[in-house]
Amino acid sequence: MRARKLSGLFVNCVEAQDSIFESGKMVFQCLLNSDEYSLDYIEIDEENHSVSGGYDFYLFNYHMVTMSWLDTKRIKTSLPGVKMTIVLEVAPNDPFVYCSPDDFDAYLALDPTLSSSRKNVYSFPRPLEVVDNLSPHVPKDVPVIGSFGFATEGKGFDHLIDAVNKEFDKAVVRINIPYASYADASRNFAAQLAEMCKNRAKNGIEVVVTHDFMSKFDLIEWCRQNTINCFLYDRNMPGLAATTDQAIASGRPLIISKNDTFRHVEKFIKPYPQQTLKEAIENTPKKIEEIQREWSPKKFREKFEKTLNDFQFEEKLNASDAAEAITLPMKKDSQPDFIQNAKEKIAIRTRLRNFMSGNGLTR
Repeated sequence: MRARKLSGLFVNCVEAQDSIFESGKMVFQCLLNSDEYSLDYIEIDEENHSVSGGYDFYLFNYHMVTMSWLDTKRIKTSLPGVKMTIVLEVAPNDPFVYCSPDDFDAYLALDPTLSSSRKNVYSFPRPLEVVDNLSPHVPKDVPVIGSFGFATEGKGFDHLIDAVNKEFDKAVVRINIPYASYADASRNFAAQLAEMCKNRAKNGIEVVVTHDFMSKFDLIEWCRQNTINCFLYDRNMPGLAATTDQAIASGRPLIISKNDTFRHVEKFIKPYPQQTLKEAIENTPKKIEEIQREWSPKKFREKFEKTLNDFQFEEKLNASDAAEAITLPMKKDSQPDFIQNAKEKIAIRTRLRNFMSGNGLTR
């Protein structure tokens, strides 16, 4: 038992319609109400990147896109205490796809399947939210199949329509494709995905596409009213899908594709087409309850408390240090580098070309 309660600062990117910011908020919420530490919160960007000194630890939600300007190589020498970061983009057993392994004291990978020999890498459960006042599910006359996600490559909305066409003569498919701050800024790809889904559905299958950026509560409520939530990604990129977090929090049946982005869910739920949508409606409710227990905020917080035990902290904080404002280090060229910009432009052009030519998204 420590002689005093530790103090920490959670450092997030500025609010945006983006899963990176939202994941950061979810982690922060899961870490609150600990008896071992207190936790403050701040959002930073290129214009405002000063933080208070005097904390025992700093936990960043670092990402190469939202904090491209931050010089992480100088983080250790710029701040006191223990410097930690959340890692969202995790390849199978590799948390260093988009970040250096040496810039932070600890790396908290949001991947419960991760196994690493490095002592400063910690595998965390997903930061699942618990909502106590959800509306009851109201069954509809026909099945309602839901899916959502930003307009990025490999979301598999075409596979979803095909699966519903195959199994149902009458159904409603609800797809929410919110406009994003960092991806598909022109909104063209979101509009083309919506048109593709509607054109692909057979007679009897109603497709309703919206573009609402919902609060976490509203999104979970939205998932709550679906007969099943369905995510049939075919993407090949690091990171676990965040969409299933809200779907699981809603408590409704769930089906996913066999894809690395769902490797954390496959432990519990057999992927499509190894089980059909109809089978998943019957089989997955108990599995969802199991996931909710394993990824609860309480277990997430307890994992973080154990992580802090691996580090040494000063017996007493210096009050003068706490009042000091520290400017976080910026890269000499704070803009994303040329290669990154080129990759993003090529990716957008490829998605649009595949769509128009009938490949990829439209097979």
